[in-house]
Amino acid sequence: MGFFATIGRGWEMSKLSMSVVKKDPELMVYMIFAGVMSLACLVGMSIPQLFEMEWAVNADGSFTGAYLGFTFIAYMVLSIVVVFWNCAIVANANIRLTGGDPKFADGVNAALKRLPIIIVWGIIAGTVGLILKFLEGAARSSENDAMKMVAAIIHFIGGLAWWFMTFFMLPHLILEGKSIGDALKSSKAMFWGTWGENVVSGLGIGLVAFLFGIPIVALTIGLTLVAGPLGLLVGAVLIGLLIAWANAAEQVAVVALYRFSKDGQMPKIYQDQGMRTYTFGNAQTA
Repeated sequence: MGFFATIGRGWEMSKLSMSVVKKDPELMVYMIFAGVMSLACLVGMSIPQLFEMEWAVNADGSFTGAYLGFTFIAYMVLSIVVVFWNCAIVANANIRLTGGDPKFADGVNAALKRLPIIIVWGIIAGTVGLILKFLEGAARSSENDAMKMVAAIIHFIGGLAWWFMTFFMLPHLILEGKSIGDALKSSKAMFWGTWGENVVSGLGIGLVAFLFGIPIVALTIGLTLVAGPLGLLVGAVLIGLLIAWANAAEQVAVVALYRFSKDGQMPKIYQDQGMRTYTFGNAQTA
């Protein structure tokens, strides 16, 4: 019964979190800014390699130390960009879930006030991400089956553990003004109090986005057959908006669970939409 109650809570939270995004479209704008800036970082990162610039690519096709350093810096900038805009979403979502009416500038200003700590956390998160990518690459490229399996296991466990530990990281950084060490400890402790809902709400949002994505893909194929490249462009924009919506909803769900853990009750906006009682043992919705 407890397992199915957890599934029900997570699915309900997914739907309600997505509805919050509809009420506050600036959350989508944050994600669009994040997407555009991230794409700019990725394009900038790949241009030296694409054009085989002398400072980036050796005669034998290998990368120079300068290019590897450039790539590392660009990846750190990318990580900081993602953290910054996610912090803006967390700040705005918290205003909405505590009864306020947030404006676009509110989230940006909240993130700017914590910019130094955001930069540090972005570098830490980016470095861990690179290590996990390295392990993933080692698992795929190794010719030794035993080493490949070990790398794959370490990559999986490491990625999962990192997700567990940092799920509530941003609310503690941006809303409580904690240091990175204190925020990491608090995030880890809070996650284990709400782990079932964390996992299922994330899966639920992903599933809802996937279901919405099916007709978008079908529409894209149809438009491409009729209008050629224009159809692909329309499809790419729609998929991008869907991803932005899902990512924003995921951050809203994080803040809702954070508020529940702090306040002992769900935010009023969730209660007004049917989730009136939310206890880890026996959730009731009406």
